[in-house]
Amino acid sequence: MRFIKPIFVCFLFLLGYNARATLLTGKVTDENGQALPFVVVYIDGTTNGTTANVDGIYSIDLKPGSYTIDYQLIGYTLHRENVEISLTNVTRNVQLQAEGIKINEVTVNGNAEDPAYGIMRHAIEKRKFYQEQVDAYSCDVYIKGLQRITKHPDKILGREIHFRELDSTSGIIYLSESVSKFNFKQTDKIREEMISSKVSGNSQAFSYNQASDMLIDFYKNNIQIDVLSQRGLISPIASNAMFFYKYHLAGSFVENGKVIDKIQVIPKRQFDPVFRGYIYIQEDSWRIHSTDMYLIKDAQINFLDTIYISQSYLPVTPDVWMMFSNKYRFVFNILGIQGNGTYVSINKNYNINPNFPKNFFNGEVLKIDDNANKKDSTYWDQTRPVPLTKEESKDYVRRDSIHAKHETKEYLDSIDARRNKFKFSNIYLGYRYNNRYHKQTFFIGPIIQTIGFNTVQGLNGGLRIGYTKEYENNKRLSIVASGGYGFSNERAYGEASMTYAFNPEKLAFIRIGGGIMPVQFNGQNPITPFLNTLYTLLEDQNYMKLYQKASVHASYTSELVNGLMFTAGTEYADRSPLVNTTSYKMFNVDNREYTSNNPQNSQNDSASFKRNNSLTISAQLKISFGQEYYTLPHEKIISDTKYPQLIFDYKKAISNPNSLDANYDFGKATLSGKFNLKLLGKTKYSLSAGKFFSQKEVYFMDYYHFYGDQIIFSSFSLEEFHLLDYYKYSTTSPFIEGHLEHHFEGFILNKVPLLRKLKLDEVLGANYMRTTTMPEYAELFVGLQKFQAFRIDYAVSFAQNARVGQGIRIGIGF
Repeated sequence: MRFIKPIFVCFLFLLGYNARATLLTGKVTDENGQALPFVVVYIDGTTNGTTANVDGIYSIDLKPGSYTIDYQLIGYTLHRENVEISLTNVTRNVQLQAEGIKINEVTVNGNAEDPAYGIMRHAIEKRKFYQEQVDAYSCDVYIKGLQRITKHPDKILGREIHFRELDSTSGIIYLSESVSKFNFKQTDKIREEMISSKVSGNSQAFSYNQASDMLIDFYKNNIQIDVLSQRGLISPIASNAMFFYKYHLAGSFVENGKVIDKIQVIPKRQFDPVFRGYIYIQEDSWRIHSTDMYLIKDAQINFLDTIYISQSYLPVTPDVWMMFSNKYRFVFNILGIQGNGTYVSINKNYNINPNFPKNFFNGEVLKIDDNANKKDSTYWDQTRPVPLTKEESKDYVRRDSIHAKHETKEYLDSIDARRNKFKFSNIYLGYRYNNRYHKQTFFIGPIIQTIGFNTVQGLNGGLRIGYTKEYENNKRLSIVASGGYGFSNERAYGEASMTYAFNPEKLAFIRIGGGIMPVQFNGQNPITPFLNTLYTLLEDQNYMKLYQKASVHASYTSELVNGLMFTAGTEYADRSPLVNTTSYKMFNVDNREYTSNNPQNSQNDSASFKRNNSLTISAQLKISFGQEYYTLPHEKIISDTKYPQLIFDYKKAISNPNSLDANYDFGKATLSGKFNLKLLGKTKYSLSAGKFFSQKEVYFMDYYHFYGDQIIFSSFSLEEFHLLDYYKYSTTSPFIEGHLEHHFEGFILNKVPLLRKLKLDEVLGANYMRTTTMPEYAELFVGLQKFQAFRIDYAVSFAQNARVGQGIRIGIGF
């Protein structure tokens, strides 16, 4: 019976050979023999096809039979080839002729209208019909992305930069491919499954490619690409497009018996968020045939200098056309780092009548299969529709061999040995010791960050150390400890905590810790030790108020179901008062005296409360309506959402009936979210209400404290008041507070010469709070922001219907 096994294997091989598709390959050139990149190649009447690569090389799998193959490229006449496919591969080189454009014979004189306007009115009228024509669909999507760095400085902000993966010859810094199953349902419900992913030089990584990122849908009025433009971009066939665009009929040609009009789209105003280039409209149906457009910096896009968008649509049925190929080319220059990139996608195998099961669109916008990055070269050779160029093939080989070497213990240990050497600068900048092979890190924080001055401790300093360990399936352990000494009050302090993320797919972790620390009465820490040090030493204003807290605590957090996060915790604390122990001043500013450490009475230097204990239990339920997320192998990543979030907080302090320990019940509800006004920008809001349901014994640190700000620097957190005293409105009474902030994203300043080049974001907002025992308080503010790096606001505050303050607030961050 031994001979049966090899015969059986051979039989299976022959079956596989007969079923295997034959490869049609070739090169596409122009009349001069120059390679034409990204030509669309497909079986006539279907969306089964591919595109040529940058060298004009194409390949397509075909089963034996007779085929009509179409070759299509914007600017060239559609070319057809009849091909007979048998069991052997076929090579067919094709030459395309320049588009036989019939130049518009109508001369536009005086007030005569360009014929393009009539065509575009028809297209605008049909826009919504084509946007909603298909209620749902699914398709297969292949994406290839390549990015290069062509020039870069040796240093940025004084720090040397190295691109370890950069190929000095080709400049390739990133090369990846992916294959996904993409599903869509009106309105804007998507779900994508990444079946395979390949990243050059990293077999463990997953591609950044995402089919939804390749969906620039010109049938939408406003095209939202948050990375490029927060306000969105106006489609050339938007219902209000005539306000933003001028049109010119560049010519027409006939394809498959249909007249295709080539319309040049021209911005009416240079700095509007609009496209430039050409859109091709099929007459009579007035649908988009293809696009060849681009965006420049003047269109108020971020990060990129220019991005080109080329799209081709093909009929899925005689009446339904869907996007088949999509290509982005872009050029960038960020902090002197110059480069370019290309992303190509092929959408095929459309099903425009899918039978999605109930609750199929459950918020999971992307799932990456566990084995997505484990496909071998044979799989990719058989799957990729766009052939690799020689340069890309070389990059895969070079980078994969480098990666294999870089993952060895010997190499990782050698890198660690070099980088773990202790330098003199580590004394004040901090030190990090890595063991990459075992995925462990030990660090010592910068000493400069632990040195400060306040009127309670005087000069104080300490040390912060930590340890992290990564385990299989993205589990992670983190231990952090800090300690120090106050030289004026002669007290040592310290704390430690451990966090273990044990189920990343449920966002679940536990945290335990404890210590003896001076802490702020307001647990939100409205002023940082560093800024308090500056104001105390330079302005004689000691805003930070402290008490001593000796505590142990534990908490548990996990997602119950998608969009429902639960946290429970407990803490025991021994709380003692602290007083000022130093009156040292670096400068005597206007004979200003330090205030006491009593936040309720700035002139009372005695202890502000009696020592007490607090045993609390707390719970939080966070409801994120319509939450969207990404599922990676053994990990879940929450995506941004357009729906609101509702948070319920509850805290109970437990004590013996006759003790002086804290004893109360407190609850709070917060509704927050944002909504997109498209060209007018985005609005964020937060509304809260809370009360103490019982308050047998409530100490000042247990009060509800609003997030105030009395210094010029601000974190610009949405819940932060600009001018509110840190503790004046602290309360045990029922309260409400609201925060509203609108970002115009350049809508106003875009119309002002010179200023529009700065791409500033105009901010307008208001803060409000009210308690049953204090007068209502409100703020109005306006500001300017540059990305997230810099912001400046001017604010005015009101109480009892009168203006009570004004001021400037500045924020700097990265």
